Amino acid sequence: MRLVNIKQKGHIMKDIPLSTNNAPFVERLKQLTAALFHFLDWFTPEHPFIADKRARTFLVSFTMLFFELLCIRWIPSYVRYLSYFNNFLLLASFLGIGLGMLSARRERFWFPPFPVLLALLVVIIAKTKFQLVINSTQVLYFGIASQQNTLSESFLVLPIIFGIVTLCFIPLSRSFGKLFSQLNPLTAYTFDIIGSLAGIAAFSAMSYFSLPPLAWFSILGVLLLLLSAKRTVLLVAVVLAATLIEVGQLQVGSYWSPYYKIVISPAVPNGYSVAVNDIGHQVMTSWPYKEPFYKEVYRIFGSGSFHHALILGAGTGSDTAIALAYGVDSITAVEIDPTIQQLGARLNPDQPYSDPRVHVVINDGRSFLQNTTDHYDLIIFALPDSLTLTSSNTSLRLESFLLTQDALATARTRLTSNGVVVLYNYYRQDWLIQKLANMVGNAFHQQPLVTTYGGWGRAAAIMAGPRLATLPTTCKIGVSRPFTSSASLWLLSMR
Repeated sequence: MRLVNIKQKGHIMKDIPLSTNNAPFVERLKQLTAALFHFLDWFTPEHPFIADKRARTFLVSFTMLFFELLCIRWIPSYVRYLSYFNNFLLLASFLGIGLGMLSARRERFWFPPFPVLLALLVVIIAKTKFQLVINSTQVLYFGIASQQNTLSESFLVLPIIFGIVTLCFIPLSRSFGKLFSQLNPLTAYTFDIIGSLAGIAAFSAMSYFSLPPLAWFSILGVLLLLLSAKRTVLLVAVVLAATLIEVGQLQVGSYWSPYYKIVISPAVPNGYSVAVNDIGHQVMTSWPYKEPFYKEVYRIFGSGSFHHALILGAGTGSDTAIALAYGVDSITAVEIDPTIQQLGARLNPDQPYSDPRVHVVINDGRSFLQNTTDHYDLIIFALPDSLTLTSSNTSLRLESFLLTQDALATARTRLTSNGVVVLYNYYRQDWLIQKLANMVGNAFHQQPLVTTYGGWGRAAAIMAGPRLATLPTTCKIGVSRPFTSSASLWLLSMR
């Protein structure tokens, strides 16, 4: 017979037989289970660094909210599927918190420690490459054209990530539930709310300053060490150190903005391509190489026709560079993402942001429109893309807030008496072009001018404003579109 000695709470436990040739199988199984539970009890956080229950309630609540936001920001940057369906991460966190709170009712309920589950989550994200293939034409998914021949394995993504995120929250919320039962309810709720707000504020501050994931995980690691037992802190520190190494390796070569993971790569013939969350986002190259719809409004109305332009979604500066090339005297370039704008200022071959005619504003486009008192003879909605799934059943897109009837009506009030508004993008489907054109027509009380470009992507430029009245009633425009196979110009009637 082989015996094992286990040190428990400062004394040697009674020898427990792990195997015997005489006892029945069920008895041996019970003995093995008892030995396992005694061993796992060693990891129970007794004698922690912070023993005050109110302080621990604050820290656990802080940690849960901080980790929840970390999952929502970090996981979709590597698992493209969840960039489009990140509400599932929120649901997983809610489920994990609920299960953990329920488990707090049981005196003995061993579960893998949170640092181990966190390390497992990071390894799964780092070592497994998931892709998403959607064949439905009713869903617009950015990047889908490059994946049509990719083997579909997306059915594995949701249950794996959903499950591991749920598991991560169980040990945290179990300790939270036990603390709740040991405090006065009003006191517990007070420290819970304060901790939650502090966790949200801390993560928001780190995002605002564009700190990378290594900083996020470092803060999370400090919180976990404070919540650990003194006798297990070394083991926790080793697991967290390994996790931080993996996170640091993942972020090599990328920039982190308040919204995205950003990776740049050389573009042809010059400049750089910008990918956010591993999805192609924009290309900063010399303005003559840009797509025709960027230049359409200047081709129709002529170079030097505009004096004061507003560009919403200026990005890395391509729209700004083209406006400068066509003789716009003053440009207000509004971009919501400071990191993307800074990359454009550094790396765009045309260096548009260094021109004294350009005034850069880091702000949301809709907010700027509502608050500005200036008037412009050209307002451009420049490819506003939040890179979120477009369908009737998905999350709100940033451009769903920008491209609304009210926002377009506000843009109309910011035009001069001889101004024009233009929207252009790869709209991908004709029904979306028609929807936006109808919205523009309703906002401006006129028929918008719509130029479409054939081929995959279905690019279009939509224009409206007082200046359209200067165009001939029958507008015959011959447009050179070298990157497409067909093109058409048409006027949409209001509905």
